[in-house]
Amino acid sequence: MRNVILTLILVAVVSCCPTRQFTTSTQDSVRVETVVRYERVLDTVFIEIPVEVVRQTVRDTTSHLETSYAVSDARITTDGALFHSLENKPQKKPIPTEKEVIYRDSIFYRDKIVKKSVPVERELTWWQQTQMKGFWIVLAILVVACRKKIFAVVRRFI
Repeated sequence: MRNVILTLILVAVVSCCPTRQFTTSTQDSVRVETVVRYERVLDTVFIEIPVEVVRQTVRDTTSHLETSYAVSDARITTDGALFHSLENKPQKKPIPTEKEVIYRDSIFYRDKIVKKSVPVERELTWWQQTQMKGFWIVLAILVVACRKKIFAVVRRFI
């Protein structure tokens, strides 16, 4: 009985420990790339022509003038003078011009966060090394302590 208790104590001393896990984690990173392009584009600008009124009186016959931007009327008044009026038509005049257009494109690159548990190989501690060597020592002690029984069993097979 004493040998059994001694054997159980020695087996408990040299038993293994569980493996340890190492957790790795990576940080996320955000990278932004901005591309700026300048282009010149033909565009039409509308200029508003202001309304102008011009009047003139002369001694002559009736006249009427009209252009794409103005209207002119003339008439003889009761005293024999010529009344003439010139008015611009209110409108917007289209003028082709070049316009600079700026295009800004931003691209965001984002890496994902990854966390996973990875078993890591590591050096054995001094206690673990002692336990591994202790197994052979305990085995040698058991062989010496039980040598009579072992030899009896071996003689039966020989």
